Amino acid sequence: MKNAFSTAAALLLTLSACHTRPEPEHRRYFHTEVKPVLEMQCLRCHAGPTPPAGLSLEHRDGGAYIRRADGRAFIVPGRPAQSLLIQSISRGGTHPRLMPLLEVSLTDDQIGALTEWIEDGAWWPRGPEGLLRAQPNPENP
Repeated sequence: MKNAFSTAAALLLTLSACHTRPEPEHRRYFHTEVKPVLEMQCLRCHAGPTPPAGLSLEHRDGGAYIRRADGRAFIVPGRPAQSLLIQSISRGGTHPRLMPLLEVSLTDDQIGALTEWIEDGAWWPRGPEGLLRAQPNPENP
């Protein structure tokens, strides 16, 4: 019994160490850095009843964290290099189609914000707080 307790305690410490930011900082970062990028750059296509690749980015349960039949997921918390989202937006990525499919790609800062977000655990609230709505992007009318 003591071994099981020690193992569980070690696992909890390991998991808590993976999240370097306290929840208020995760919340702030999501709302100020991540949400605007997703709303202006991604939701034009990845929303509605039949989004491309079955990926809706309107809310966290829209398929982004679900592993596909091939074992890959669009967002793999803590692992940006394994996340299809990062592969698809990175100019040197391995995804077969560079996203977004518009004239202007994401900036290095936007790619960096999404990469850092995923690396830090990809915190995305459920419910109304985590609901995203497409916003006009002046660079991609």
